[in-house]
Amino acid sequence: MIKFFRKIRQNLLAQNRVSKYLVYAIGEILLVVIGILIALQINNWNENNKINKIRTLKLSQIESDLRADVVSLEEGILIKEKEIATLKNYHDRLSQSNASIDTLDKIVNTEFAGSVRVGFSGFNNITYNSMVQSGELGILSDDLVKDLSNLNIQQQKSVNSFNDHWEIYLKQSQTFQANYPVKGKIIIVGDGPLGDYLREHRDDKNFIVAFNEVFTAKWLMYSQNLRNHKNILEITKAILKKHFQNDTVLKKN
Repeated sequence: MIKFFRKIRQNLLAQNRVSKYLVYAIGEILLVVIGILIALQINNWNENNKINKIRTLKLSQIESDLRADVVSLEEGILIKEKEIATLKNYHDRLSQSNASIDTLDKIVNTEFAGSVRVGFSGFNNITYNSMVQSGELGILSDDLVKDLSNLNIQQQKSVNSFNDHWEIYLKQSQTFQANYPVKGKIIIVGDGPLGDYLREHRDDKNFIVAFNEVFTAKWLMYSQNLRNHKNILEITKAILKKHFQNDTVLKKN
């Protein structure tokens, strides 16, 4: 009987030791798991902190680019409006009942500028383009990305439109000056007897038609570019008001 109880006691002690070992093992596993979770949380926090810093920097740069565009666009719009006003003055004078070939001669030789003044050197979209190429747009809010994408599309359309009109105007302007040398310009036969000879023996009808083509090309170039820039200025200001009015750091939705 005594041996029987001793055996039971030994079994109980053995079972107790196994239970203690199991508890210890489970505790060790829990500690490891908790350590991994804490490490992951810290890593996520560090990564989010890094992303927030990048987001804040990029937003600051985008805002700076947009505000620089507003200034450039407003300055350029004023210049184009003045140029269009000058062209309108030529149009009004040449449309009067007393207009003559002498009126056109005076405008061509002393007033009409073959050069183009747009007062705009290009859009400040380096930050946006670099974020597109690097895939960083994802750190911004979807709403801001959508607005910036639309703005970029309008900017590119404006650039393409201006380049197309510029090529047409440049070609017609060069042809006109080659066929009808202008006094006082740096053209090989602009001044002197050869230039005078060309002007004396020109076909006035073709001269009028050629200048009308040059004038029309320049008018269209300025007027289209003016409309595009006014539209882009409105869009740019709307983005600044919507996303940067309170200097809020935007987080991805």
